[in-house]
Amino acid sequence: MIKLKNTVIVSCCLMLLLSGCGNAGNTVTSEEELTEFSETEAVPETIPETEPETEFIWTEPPTDPPAPETVFINCQSVVEVNSNMTVADFVTSANVTLKDETAPVDTGRIGTFEITIPYLYGQETREETFTYQVKDTTPPLILNDGQNAYIKTGEVFDLRELIGYGDNYDTNLTLTYDGDVDTAVPGNYMLSAHLTDSSGNQSTCRLEVTVADEKPSSYSGESVNFADFKKQYASKYNSFAGVDVSSWQGYIDYDALKRAGCEFVIMRIGKSTEGNLVEDSYFEYNFNSAREAGMKVGVYFYSADNDESQIRADADWIAQRLNGEKLDFPIAFDWEDFTEFQHYGINLHDLNLLWNAFNDQMQKNGYESMLYASKFYLQNVWENPDSNTVWLAHYTEQTDYDGNYFIWQRCNTGYVDGIDGYADFDVFIENTESETSASEESTGLPLTDGSENAIIEEN
Repeated sequence: MIKLKNTVIVSCCLMLLLSGCGNAGNTVTSEEELTEFSETEAVPETIPETEPETEFIWTEPPTDPPAPETVFINCQSVVEVNSNMTVADFVTSANVTLKDETAPVDTGRIGTFEITIPYLYGQETREETFTYQVKDTTPPLILNDGQNAYIKTGEVFDLRELIGYGDNYDTNLTLTYDGDVDTAVPGNYMLSAHLTDSSGNQSTCRLEVTVADEKPSSYSGESVNFADFKKQYASKYNSFAGVDVSSWQGYIDYDALKRAGCEFVIMRIGKSTEGNLVEDSYFEYNFNSAREAGMKVGVYFYSADNDESQIRADADWIAQRLNGEKLDFPIAFDWEDFTEFQHYGINLHDLNLLWNAFNDQMQKNGYESMLYASKFYLQNVWENPDSNTVWLAHYTEQTDYDGNYFIWQRCNTGYVDGIDGYADFDVFIENTESETSASEESTGLPLTDGSENAIIEEN
């Protein structure tokens, strides 16, 4: 206590000196009082711990990379017409940062053009202009290889009415052929067809023309029982089995269809040809009856329009007709009049723009959409199909299509309780990777030659 007492005494004296202890009226506290005070008001000897000081680390502020002494931006000198190219595709190498790599490069016309590309030079934005050529090096496409080419006995032969064809750029193509067709004599005639565009690119194919009194059936392959179909595909892939229908099937007994094991129905809501919109006469019945039977439902729209504004109007009409109804599948866009494609006045790139317009307008109306197409057209006509939701039509026991798809239309020769006549059978496959792997192991062969050019119906 002595150490503490002395400390307190010194402290008190300092306080008295500061307060003017020599002034009259001030009294000095005795040692006994100080001792008593020090014993009652003592403070602990330990000093409270304080947090250690944080060491300050100096960091240099971020700086832009130094500008190169010599800037190089290497670009393609020749690009393909209608190639959907961006600046990132166009520039092959550079030692500076490009400002907008996603900007489109104009490839919509053949000729010589300039493009200005902005880039970063240190902290500055600079730009450089390049000259490039747009060429057409892609041969025209014979769209159906004359599949099911038919002419009635006695009619005038015109190959342009029997074979479908198109080009990635030209809308007017030159069609010639080698061989003869005598329409007065029924039979099959072999021809070699030659298709040439304005850039001199040419395609050739062999085709068979049938002269007969009646048109051959468009159905492909042998009949398929729904129970066998479901067991082979839906059960194997833990998926759903269903059908797609339209007024061509007429009245459908949905209770019988449900008992047969059908789990979903995709039905035609309508069609449009040159702006003539028509609702499918069985749509309302099919939609309500399938729902009442407890099935999943979806719709498809058959289009034969060639104008973007009309395509968007079609999408608006579909949304208005559905009036907010929820669907179990995206709305399918079905454009398949490829035998008549040369009469539409558009090229194949234009067709893709129509699909893009439909997809965009359906999204604006709150609905997702998907592209219906056969294997052949997915591989040869539709651009970047894997970026879309795809309903694949491929009439074969095991498809070998290696792209992504959402639904597979297996055949158009199915028979099932509840539907009189043939129906299209479909399987919903969520994981197409497992389907592709399975196709590699399968020894199944196509049901008929050329069946990849499948269609839902004639119209």
